[in-house]
Amino acid sequence: MGALFTSGGRRLIVSLLLCFALAGLAGCAGGSATPHGRNVSGQGLAKTHSDPLAERRIVMVQPQSGEKLDVIYYHNGTYDPAVMKRIDYLFRDRHENAVIKIDPELIDYLVDIRTRLGLPASVTFEILSGYRTPASNAQLAISNKNVAIESLHIYGWAVDFRIPHVSGSAICEIAKTMQRGGVAYNPANNHVHVDLGNIRTWHEG
Repeated sequence: MGALFTSGGRRLIVSLLLCFALAGLAGCAGGSATPHGRNVSGQGLAKTHSDPLAERRIVMVQPQSGEKLDVIYYHNGTYDPAVMKRIDYLFRDRHENAVIKIDPELIDYLVDIRTRLGLPASVTFEILSGYRTPASNAQLAISNKNVAIESLHIYGWAVDFRIPHVSGSAICEIAKTMQRGGVAYNPANNHVHVDLGNIRTWHEG
């Protein structure tokens, strides 16, 4: 026991205390995931990455405007910048007509969910909410208790979506097993929220 109180022992104790403190901070990060915490799991779990695919196709529609995209956004080992700009535009904040670069891994997340559900590449994702400006997000938070002030929608890291004729609850459960980030299900309109923040889940509605 006396060895613990040598200079080396004291350094060991200090190091252990620091490790415990940092672990505690990581565990509390899940509720307010920020871009700086993207590689930190709120539940202490390692995050996974996009499935290795030679080509990635996605079909998306914005229900209110009727805008539709059917695109191959990844091929020949790279993301197609021209196609990604079209996706950025579909995901735009319609209240302020503002566009931001959407993280390609967010689109990969959707495609990989589709794969795990055994759905064809032609299935349509209804994009209900993509990018939000900080102002739009703050305004929405006033009337919707499910909207976080520091929502990852404002960084292009989150999306609310539906797949017609598919249970949002089932999609949510599949997404949670993937360990990519945040996942929530809103039964009121059968939509699912996924993001690239800390691994966490919560209830909406």
